Amino acid sequence: MSWQDVIKNSKIILFELDKAILVLTREGLRNFSLNTGMTTHNVTPLDLPILIQRRKDLLEQIAEIEARNAPPAIMTQVVPKW
Repeated sequence: MSWQDVIKNSKIILFELDKAILVLTREGLRNFSLNTGMTTHNVTPLDLPILIQRRKDLLEQIAEIEARNAPPAIMTQVVPKW
């Protein structure tokens, strides 16, 4: 699996986590079916701290993978002629 595939799959899970967090923070909703693409879990408002932490971890993982695999930056030095 390439790093692009890992990023793509992570963003799908991130989208599902965002939906679950949004739905569970609304009043009156007791549960949400979280579909990660491989499994389905029923989550409740009691699971919100775990979902929020997982979302944070996933964002950090995506940023780390993108930083490791980004093309090298080209450095330019500007020197004034005065």
